[in-house]
Amino acid sequence: MASEAMEGLRKPLEKMRMAKNESGDKQLTRRFYLDGASNKRLELKKTKGLKKKDVYIGNLPSEITEEQILQLFAAFEPVKVRKVVSGLKCYAFVDVGDAENVALAISHLNNTIYNGRRLVVRDLAESRSCEKSTEATEVELPPLEKVDKDSSKMLSVSQPVKDGSRTSYAVPLEMRSLTLVQMLTSCFKDVGWISESAKVHGNVGLMVMDTFPNMPYFWAMHLTPETYVKMCQLFNALSVVTQEQPFLKKEEVQRGKRCMAEFPGEGGEWNRCWIVDVVESRVILFYVDSGSTACVSATSVKSLDNDEFWAVPPLVQPFVLQQGVMGNRKMDGTILKGSVVGFHEAEPHILRFSITDED
Repeated sequence: MASEAMEGLRKPLEKMRMAKNESGDKQLTRRFYLDGASNKRLELKKTKGLKKKDVYIGNLPSEITEEQILQLFAAFEPVKVRKVVSGLKCYAFVDVGDAENVALAISHLNNTIYNGRRLVVRDLAESRSCEKSTEATEVELPPLEKVDKDSSKMLSVSQPVKDGSRTSYAVPLEMRSLTLVQMLTSCFKDVGWISESAKVHGNVGLMVMDTFPNMPYFWAMHLTPETYVKMCQLFNALSVVTQEQPFLKKEEVQRGKRCMAEFPGEGGEWNRCWIVDVVESRVILFYVDSGSTACVSATSVKSLDNDEFWAVPPLVQPFVLQQGVMGNRKMDGTILKGSVVGFHEAEPHILRFSITDED
């Protein structure tokens, strides 16, 4: 069944191919801005009153309750717990009474697996330094830029190169949780499903939908029979209403609007989109089912604001290669076989993928 689904995916997606010419319009699609810096600073201020009897525990599933966290620390005499959810990240502070219990909790729980997630358990001072090292608050980064490995303000991943050194790459802004939460909440109202997509692990087949040249990051569809059914349902529904849907009026074309537009390229199909920005008579669109961005004429965008068309979650999610980069060759539609081996150190919704075979 899985092999049939993989083969069946190729035909409906043959026309969903993004032209890779980096034109002036394409460059406009990189003008994303990070929001929520003030919220991040507020959370850091709240932790200042915590003392050495408190333990930081990170990489928690967002659905975990404070009672479950207390049960997790039951052997270390927990007194109280405070759970924090920030975007797609969930962490907590647990009062275990004294410094001895702090040390015991760290030694026994750090790097253990809970519900498929590797827990991060540290004392408070260490957790603060780690949070500061991954902040990207007021800096706008070109997503394809190689960055200084010593910079503390950039969300990045390091990859080994042939001479033994390491090169760091900035996480594409389209993939960062702050951007995704804003977009997904606007489109789908509820983003709880994303925690489920992050639980993918082990051997998988991925259909590559969009890549970043000479970067390890890519958007892909996890090939399962369920994904194939959802894709067919979605595109069948869109094909029925495409001709009926009205084009957006000038006053309706605005940032944060969910809509539909033809996928760039010859014979592009109509796809679900979100308006990232408006630039004079053009709009920057994020195609939610391919992970691609494009700049198109504002007059070519149609309305798609009925919730029934947004009941199916996005068909793709972000991945990063465990080793190597994608290079410049065309990868769209390529099926990769391999395994999910963990999470990105700064963005836990981005899964690390190790290629074992390429079809």
